[in-house]
Amino acid sequence: MPLKRLFLILTLSAFLLASCVEIVYLPLSTPTVMAADTTPLPSPSNTPAPVPTQAPDLGVSTEALRGLTVSLWHGLDGSQASLLAQMAAEFSLTNPWGITVKVTGWQNLSGLEEAVRSSQTGQGLPEMALALPEQALVWDEKSLLVPLNPYLSNPEFGFTQADLNDFPASLWRQDEVDGRRLGLPAVRSARLLFYNLTWARELGFENPPQTAEEFRKQACAANAAFRLDSDETNDGYGGLVLDGDPWTAYSWLRAFGGDVTTEGTFDFVRDENQAALGFLSELRQDGCAWLATDLTSYHHLAARRSLFISGSLSEIAAQNAAWRVSATTDEWTVVPFPGLSRVVVAYGPSFVLFESSPARQLAGWLFMRWALTAENQARWASESGFLPVRASALEMVANPAPQWRAAADLVPQMGNYPQLAGWRVARRVLGDGLQAFFVLDLRIENVLAEMQKTVEEVNGQ
Repeated sequence: MPLKRLFLILTLSAFLLASCVEIVYLPLSTPTVMAADTTPLPSPSNTPAPVPTQAPDLGVSTEALRGLTVSLWHGLDGSQASLLAQMAAEFSLTNPWGITVKVTGWQNLSGLEEAVRSSQTGQGLPEMALALPEQALVWDEKSLLVPLNPYLSNPEFGFTQADLNDFPASLWRQDEVDGRRLGLPAVRSARLLFYNLTWARELGFENPPQTAEEFRKQACAANAAFRLDSDETNDGYGGLVLDGDPWTAYSWLRAFGGDVTTEGTFDFVRDENQAALGFLSELRQDGCAWLATDLTSYHHLAARRSLFISGSLSEIAAQNAAWRVSATTDEWTVVPFPGLSRVVVAYGPSFVLFESSPARQLAGWLFMRWALTAENQARWASESGFLPVRASALEMVANPAPQWRAAADLVPQMGNYPQLAGWRVARRVLGDGLQAFFVLDLRIENVLAEMQKTVEEVNGQ
């Protein structure tokens, strides 16, 4: 099968699979709706309503907010969906304007995107959504969103300068395009390398790798340890477990100075990207990186079959569980992807505001602002394992794992990713391309060229 055809099949299948899941298990006509007034919570606050005033530049009196019900759509599931519904119920019972927030879940982010697409433009849309920045860019192109700048700077309902200073720039800028703020970051995750500190020290390395060459030395030393015994069946272990996660792929490209865009258009065929894939290919050829057949690699790190694996913040708990099962006394941590620089890319959902009426938009903004208080951010991070987007909340998170704390220390240096609507396609292509590169042993230049062609064809670029 031609390589280009393979890439198209992989990419389009991912979208079709997501769509089929939504149609079969959660039809758009029957979303998961959690109304705020059905969640058990303490009695409503007796806080008196503020004196009605005219909010500067927003064109609405606070009196118009009284008794409004606004909707929030999201693509979360499980405990995070429950937490968001509980937070909305709490706001509904305690806010001084009498605003009620109704939460609707669409099972995942693909379901959310399909729900918005299926709604009539300007008809049947919610006031708010919790979505990825690249999804917001799609909706902004259709003029569905309200830029948040006027709300942000409003002297009565906006953020103070102290509030703004509390948002790390590395996370705050992900929702701003050409000076227009399309969203507010809700929580963030990041892709990292999980690293067995104890084994590395026994191999003679006191510190995590800072450069690509240091990474190579440590990964190859781990593999060499397996080659010392008489068992030839384990000679492929040690070093790095390769994977095709899109964020892993993008992090390696960025570590070598690469990217997938140039001046606002997708551009996979770059010398820096070839250098990144060449580095991983050489590691594998030298036995210092290997491709596992398991769905997860937590047990490989715990059993010292690998010195490095990649994982996200949400996987820290699973890795610690594997540690307990193996009964190892080793210590592990999280580190950036090393290359020409050390890279960590942050990503995650943001609150966006759909165009409706001035009163409903302000009501939605007030909930979004409330959800981003330091206390609520700490609560969200404590229960989800993600990073809060306010610096003051980092120290308020309850009982964080040491590895989570290590990731939090990296927030100031976390990087952004392409602010293009087509990134939601390009991300899938990047992950599929990396996996194909490893499994099919393809030529680097061919892989990058076919990634480029596939993205252009699917996005219609």
